[in-house]
Formats: sequence, C-alpha cells, structure tokens
Amino acid sequence: MGNAAVNPIMVQAAEHFAAGRAEQADALCAEVLRAEPDHLPALHLAAVAAFVTDRAADGAVLLGRLFDIDPDHAPALVTLGDALAVKGEHEGAVAAFERALRRRPDDAGLHNKLGVALGELARFGEAEVAYRRAMMLDTHLTRACFNLAVALAEQGRLAEAEEAYRALIAREPAYRGAWLNLGNVLADQNRLGEAAAAYRRALDADPDNPGLLCSLGAALYRQGLLGDAIEQYRRAVALAPDNIAALRLLGLVLHEDGQLREAAEVYRRTFALDPADHVIATNLGACYSELGALDEAIACCEHALLLKPDHAPAYTNFGIICEKQERFADAVAAHRCAVAADPGYAKGHANLAVALRNAGEIDEALAVSRHAVALDPEQPLAQYNHAHFLLMNGDFANGFEAYRWRHKSKTLSDGDPTFSEPEWQGEPLDGRTLLLFAEYGLGDALHFVRYLPMVTARGGNIVLQVQPALASLLRTLPDVIVIARGEPLPPFDLQLPLMSLPRVFGTTLDTIPADVPYLHAEPARLLRWRSALADVTALKVGVAWAGNIRHKGDRQRSLSAEAVLPRLVMPGVQLYSLQKEPRPEDGPILAALNRDIVDLAPALGDFADTAAAVASLDLVVAVDTSVAHLAGALGRPVWMLTPYALDWRWLRDREDTPWYPTMRLFRQRRPREWDDPLMRLSAALAVVAAKAGS
Repeated sequence: MGNAAVNPIMVQAAEHFAAGRAEQADALCAEVLRAEPDHLPALHLAAVAAFVTDRAADGAVLLGRLFDIDPDHAPALVTLGDALAVKGEHEGAVAAFERALRRRPDDAGLHNKLGVALGELARFGEAEVAYRRAMMLDTHLTRACFNLAVALAEQGRLAEAEEAYRALIAREPAYRGAWLNLGNVLADQNRLGEAAAAYRRALDADPDNPGLLCSLGAALYRQGLLGDAIEQYRRAVALAPDNIAALRLLGLVLHEDGQLREAAEVYRRTFALDPADHVIATNLGACYSELGALDEAIACCEHALLLKPDHAPAYTNFGIICEKQERFADAVAAHRCAVAADPGYAKGHANLAVALRNAGEIDEALAVSRHAVALDPEQPLAQYNHAHFLLMNGDFANGFEAYRWRHKSKTLSDGDPTFSEPEWQGEPLDGRTLLLFAEYGLGDALHFVRYLPMVTARGGNIVLQVQPALASLLRTLPDVIVIARGEPLPPFDLQLPLMSLPRVFGTTLDTIPADVPYLHAEPARLLRWRSALADVTALKVGVAWAGNIRHKGDRQRSLSAEAVLPRLVMPGVQLYSLQKEPRPEDGPILAALNRDIVDLAPALGDFADTAAAVASLDLVVAVDTSVAHLAGALGRPVWMLTPYALDWRWLRDREDTPWYPTMRLFRQRRPREWDDPLMRLSAALAVVAAKAGS
C-alpha cells in the first residue's frame, strides 16, 4: 500500500478519533499497519486509541514498536508521558515530556504538561519555570496561567498567586476553578470577607457544588458568622445527603452555635455513614453531655476509645462528664489520661487544670494551666481560665492581662454588649465621653463600680450601662450617667467593660480601691426600712443562701435553705430572708421555721430596695452572690460562705478579703464540704448574738 493509498486512510482515521470514534480510528490504523508495520503515524494513533479505550497494555506495545524505530518521536513521547501520568508514574512522565521537548522546545502545551507532572511530584519551583516558559511561548494559554497560580500558592507565595489568579480572571472570568482557588488564597491570607466574595462568584457559575458551599461556609465560620456558615453547610448537605465531609462540618458548627439537638442528629447521621469515625463519636458524646444526657455521653466516649484507645479528646470529654457527676477524682484521672495520650494536647492540659482546681490541688492546677497556655497561647478559654489561676494566687498584673481573653471566646462573651468605639486605655479623657458597661453577673458590676471615682478624675463624661435591676441603686453615684441595659445610649467616644478597670489602673493587692462604703442606700428608702425594723431588739441577720441557678458554678456555691437556716436559728437572733427567688425545695423549711425568719423578698423590688434593707440590718450572711457584694459595697458587716477555690477574687487561704474590709470569709477547708464552714459560722454568730444581748 503506497503513500497515496495510506494518506487518505490516516486522514479518515484522524477524523474518526477527533470525533470520539476511537474504535473506528483503531481499525483503520490496523489496516495501515498490516500493510506497513513501521508506519509511525499509524503506530502512534493506534497507541493513543488503545490508551483511550482502556487497553493500556496494547498501547504500551505499540509505543514500544514506535520507539524501536524512532526513540525520540516527540508526539509518541507526549503520549507516553500522558499515559504514565494517568498511571501515577509522574517521574516517568517528567522524563518523557523532557525528551519530547528536546524535539519540540517551542511547544507551549508541552511545557505546560511538564509543569503539571512536576507539580504532582511537589517540585513546584521547577513547575513554575515550565509554566512561565509556556506562557512566554503562548500568551493565550490560559491553563498555564492557572497552573502557574497553583504552583505559586503551593510555594506559599500567596500575594503572587493572588495576582496570577486575578490576571487569569481578568482574561477569562468564567475559567473553571479560578474563583474557587482565588478564594482559597485569600482565605490563607486571612482575608476572609474577600474570600467569601470569591467563593460566591464561583457559586454563580456552579451553584450546586457541595465543595464550594463548604469552602464558603468555612470562610464565614472563621469570621464568626456561624448562622451564615450553617446555611451554606445545610445547602451542601441537601445537595449531597451522604457527603460525610459536609455533614461533619455542619455538625461541628451547629454544636458550636449551641444548636445541640440538631447537632446531635447530624452527628448520628455522620456516624451511621462512617461507624469508624472516632472523632464524630467523641463529638456526639460532648453534645450529649451538654444536653444533660450523661449516660449516652459516656457510651459515646467509651465507643470512641474502643475505636481509638489513645484519642485524647474522648478522655477529655469523659473527664468533663465526671465533673458534672461530681466524680472529681475520676475527672482528674480521665484528664490525666488525655494528656498522657497526647502530651501536646493543650485543651487536655487546660481541662486537667480546672479539674485539679475543683479537686483542691491549686498549686498543680496553676502549673498545668501555665503549660496549657504555653502549648496554645491563642486558645481563649484556656487563657481565661489561666487568668483565674493567676488572680487567685495574687498575680494581678499578669492575671488581669490574661483576663482580656474573655472577649475572644464566644462561650464567655455571647450575649454581652459589644461596641465599635475604641477601647479606653486609661489616658486622660479631656472632656470626651466614656461608656463603661457591665458584662456578667450583678455581683461583678457591684464589685467594679468602686473604680468610678478614679475614672471621673480623668476629666471626662462617664456613662455607665448596667443591668436594669441595678440602675436605680447606681444612680446615686455622683458624676455618672447611669443607663439600664436595653435603654438608648447617648453618644460616646470611648468604651470599656467595667471588669477591665483593674487592668487599666494597674491594680495590685496593695492598691485595691477598698474605701467603703462606695455605694449608699437612698435616704428615703433607708428611713422606711429602719422604721419598719426599729422595734426588733434581737440581732438582725439577713440571709441569702443561693445565687443565680444559671451560673456555671452554682452547684458549688449555692446551698439549700435546709442546710443553712436551721443552724442560724438561736436566741438573740432574728433572721430575715434576702432570697429574692427561693427555690421550690426551700418552701417546706421556710414554712417550718415560721417566725424565726421573716421573708423580705416581697418588699424587694430592685437593688435599691435591697440596699436599704441590708443597710438596716446588723449582719448579712450570704453565699458568693450579689447580695454579698452589695453588703460589702455598703460597708456593712457581711459573712460569706465561699467554696474552697471557685472565684479568683477571694484569693487563697484567707478569712478576709482586700476588696471588702467589712467582709469575713467562711471558706471550705476541702472542696464541697460545707459542714465545717457552716459550723464555724454558726458558732461565731452565737458569740456575736451573746455579746449583743449582754
């Protein structure tokens, strides 16, 4: 068969192949090769057709025949490189493409192929050179521009990668993957808003892509926009209900957002798809724990440890569950297992520190907490807990600095006021207006308003935003505009949380502003209360035995009426209940005590009423709650029952406090053992009553 006959057949074969009819092309090549076994174009096209039709062995044989005839046949070398790349043999592919380039040095597409093969071997610098050569040879080769951007990003040269992606998008805005990859580069630079915008542009062209939706969700999550992130993850899961990655992310963000029941359901779905996922088993256990389903939580942690016996977070979760069950020795043991399994697990050390504190091991707790923040200095909750350890040990300088981390923890700051105005750093105010605002409990606000005279001395206008229950009382403060939370605020220039004032003023143990009283009852209310109690000759003792049940440490600090009140009933003492909201279980004991205790709660509208009542009494006995702070701020005698080591401000091993000169502490000598401090307080009260009656 001569060239005149062969050429039309090869043209026809090429047309069949170009049209996607590889088998017909192969048949025509076979016809040519029967007549001319060494026909190079036919050998090459037949090899390509074999590879395309999944006959790799046949293709390899055909290429071998071709290379026996022409070892440097460039098109065949390209085909070989492509075939090796498909098989994952990237070193061989690189060698084939480099040999082909010796014949075809100006082939831009071939330089691009070489770059791709080098990239697969993580030889990104060499890949970059190949892509730049391709682009020099063919300025319109868009895929080389895209690949160059990928290589730059892989080398960590993010600004250059961004520039390359933007150049590509300017040339071809709809190029597949460009907006997605640009979003990734922006996210890696922590430019999360721009990254989210890039992902949204990618979604314009590909709205049903679960991976894209997850990338957008991740950018929104990192901005703290949990609700928006959840929306994207839900869309991804709706499009791909069995997409484990999307389900895991949805469960994690729902969990963090406090949507515990839905998070648990998503975790269960995820675990059903992948029963070997110890991380999801652990997370489901944590979710159950937060829902109060402790038996189910324990079962999940145990299952996670069956799947992976050294999984530190499962031990940590088990330790937290033990703490909730008040199995404090077991909690410490579990947390020790966590850090033994993973000595670099910062959260494990942080939780061990808290468990040690709850077990009464304060010195070891401080050391472990220090190690936790050294392992992960950017963990807000660990830093916040470490601040408590430092402050409890009297290290106010470092403690109040670390205390600033509370603002970076969603768990701690959720629901607190937030403002965009600059934070005051203690400089002279020079007539500017400063907003000070309460963050946490009522007691905290009462504690830190002591700093207001020091603030007003800086020469500005002071606006104080507090909880509505405190507004009336605190309006007695001079030179301060008091606004109840929820009411409109006047314009202001600067802002600061009340609890940051000790840091701003550099407070130490020796410089605590402790001049009391710094709060005062309204004269008219005080006169009414004193008149109402004037005929009582016995020692007038107000009692508050429980705090806010929603406080995370309430089980450690609050007591029942039955545990406290009968011990205080004695000759020469008249008890008055300052408990605004007695708990249901307190009713029977209050009824049984009858006239031994007078319930003042119906007459206590807000803290202005409570202040007048407290100021009319001889003594206040309270657990660690706002009533104790109020009595101390009023300069009234107050005896406080305090846990062994719960709140940093009561320091350690003291029966007095530098914050309130008129306060006496009756501290647990061992965690959770109240009999001893109650006995000591009762005995002390008997002595005072006897002296008052003599």
